[in-house]
Amino acid sequence: MKYFMFFLIYNFAVITYIIGYSILRKGIRENRIDRIYFTAAMLSAGWSLCMGLVLIQTDQDKAALMRALGMFHIFGLLICNTHMVVYWSNVRGRLKQWTVGFIWLGVILFPFMIQRRNMIFEMTTYGMSYRFVFGVWSVAYTAYCVIAAVNMACVAIYMLRRSIRRRDRVVAYSLLLCICVVCFGCALDTIMQMAGFAAFPGCTIGQFFGCVVLYRTYLFHNRTRMTLENMSEFVYYSVDEPVFLFDEAERLCIVNNGATLFLDMSAEECRKMQLSDIFELDHNAFRFRGNKNRVEARCWKRNNICSISIDKIYDDYKDIIGYIVIVHDVTERVRMLERVGREKQRADKANEAKSVFLANMSHEIRTPINAVMGMNEMILRESDDAAVLEYAGNIQDASKTLLVLINDILDFSKIESGMLEVVEGVYSLKGMLKALRMECHMRAEDKGLALIFEVPEDTPDRLLGDEVRVRQIILNILTNAVKYTMKGSVTLKVSYQRVKEDVVELTFAVKDTGIGIKEENIGRLFDKFDRVNEEEVHTIEGSGLGLSIVDRLVKLMHGSVEVESVFGEGSTFTVRLPQKAVGMETVGSLEEESVRHEGHRKNTPMFTAPDAKILAVDDNKVNLTVIRGLLRKTKVQVTFAQSGSECLECVAKERYDVILLDHMMPGMDGIETLAGMKAMPDNRSREAAVIVLTANAMAGVREMYLEKGFDDYLAKPIEGTMLEQLLMRYLPAESVCVTDVGKSED
Repeated sequence: MKYFMFFLIYNFAVITYIIGYSILRKGIRENRIDRIYFTAAMLSAGWSLCMGLVLIQTDQDKAALMRALGMFHIFGLLICNTHMVVYWSNVRGRLKQWTVGFIWLGVILFPFMIQRRNMIFEMTTYGMSYRFVFGVWSVAYTAYCVIAAVNMACVAIYMLRRSIRRRDRVVAYSLLLCICVVCFGCALDTIMQMAGFAAFPGCTIGQFFGCVVLYRTYLFHNRTRMTLENMSEFVYYSVDEPVFLFDEAERLCIVNNGATLFLDMSAEECRKMQLSDIFELDHNAFRFRGNKNRVEARCWKRNNICSISIDKIYDDYKDIIGYIVIVHDVTERVRMLERVGREKQRADKANEAKSVFLANMSHEIRTPINAVMGMNEMILRESDDAAVLEYAGNIQDASKTLLVLINDILDFSKIESGMLEVVEGVYSLKGMLKALRMECHMRAEDKGLALIFEVPEDTPDRLLGDEVRVRQIILNILTNAVKYTMKGSVTLKVSYQRVKEDVVELTFAVKDTGIGIKEENIGRLFDKFDRVNEEEVHTIEGSGLGLSIVDRLVKLMHGSVEVESVFGEGSTFTVRLPQKAVGMETVGSLEEESVRHEGHRKNTPMFTAPDAKILAVDDNKVNLTVIRGLLRKTKVQVTFAQSGSECLECVAKERYDVILLDHMMPGMDGIETLAGMKAMPDNRSREAAVIVLTANAMAGVREMYLEKGFDDYLAKPIEGTMLEQLLMRYLPAESVCVTDVGKSED
């Protein structure tokens, strides 16, 4: 009988060890409950094994040792089971503290419960057994077991009463069943000992069946909790995109709902197909290195364009056991990209056409303006008739107004295309302000307006910035103020504030006593091609681009512009621009030099160079006449050519210091002519500076010409002053004699 009982309890231990091993294989580090139950299974198996060994002992001392080892396991099992019950019930507060805290009191009882004098061992029909010696420790142990069972039962009942989900109620009932089974076995042992009989191994049998019930509860809890295994199946079937699972032989095994909807076929029909039956795809699609492959394919059935992602599935031995194929229908995206591409091509062509149109219009308009302004400047320089000079002055004003309109349109085109860049350089604020006052003085004087410049003398003079754009911003605002002011004054007030040691914020405030702006129109001031108060200003020339250009240039230079206006009283435009200060020089007084008219120097060139030789190449005879007239007073020796081929003949015969070369010429244009000169072995003017003359003032042309090999760039219409300054820069210094006018300009 005792060997039968030993064999039975030994099998209990083996089964429990197998349960523990199955948990170990799944990985006991997944979460806390896995680790706790694995420990409980090992302790339960140890208790069964020790109690089985007690049954077959004949020596009482060895039996006592086996029982002591078993008691260690049973106390540990109680602690683990209590923690599992608390974990599953999600109990909180004092009940959790009492339940967990009380079960750990068994650590105190353990040393006394294994003492030899507290136990009586005797041989029975079912093997070696024992009885408690009645006393304090046996009572304490019995009370401990009863209270521990009641605690766990209370926790399970608490879980049952507060459960909302069916899953939690099932777990609570299972825990109550486990507690009842274990308590029945323990009660059987205790009652037999109280009746004077040796303990029957009911506690061991009860705890085994309790462990089995607990294992079923553990499995149920794992199946119903959110895990990778159960959630992956849910995600697989609920995802909208088509998903196909192939085995290692590339046979289709599983399809999700998205795949059946995509193919408009049942799952059974889908499983009869190969991947190549579904998509127009290379038969080696599954032959790839790495874990993932992405290919583009077209669906045979729907003619859709798809992006297919193929992932390999590995087993524990890193062998491929299948493939996951996820299909993304990208038909709409591809078609949209194609539409966007076509629209972009059309937009690029339209933008290119606009740029070509503006370049052509610039060339076509600037060419006659160059003749008008050039001839007119010769009249201003050479005529002494007061009436003729007055007429020429009116022509000059009208030409400049027309040129400003053209420049505004071209500048706005540059800004909108993103091709306008800020080119920084060191400049003199005093010199720029003096030039601005000189340029605006005549127009203000003609209208009887007072032009006032207020500039603190300690304002830094040498600044690092884009002088051309700063001057353009202030000039646009000043000319607008003069244009829309009929009487009174226009005042430019300059101030500065140091932002850093070498950075100042310049403030230019232009205040006028003009017609002002209505409050509701202030927000439209910087809109392109929009002129506010049109009914009041329709007689005043303008394109509506000046302030729009100012606003965009200011933003490009990281500044700001503000407007304050009272309709009928005047306006104040305030521009703030950050600039770097270079050196310690200050502006000083602007009143040191009075405003001078260009007529004061009309007969005096900036330099004379009778030994210098210049070659001017242009297919337009009028342009050559203008150049001749502008350079007559400089005494420079000018040779003219009307085509690229004539230019090549000239440089083969003569050495020139500077070559003025037009770009747009029939036959051989300026760029081809320059390339031809560089390739000529007998070019006697190889060291000459070649300056391109062009009516194309679009964005990026200067950089383009410099890249082609030109030394500099001069836009038409050609101004005499600009031409003289450019020649002074490139003519040999020994051949140039600077006049007093040239020195004052410097």
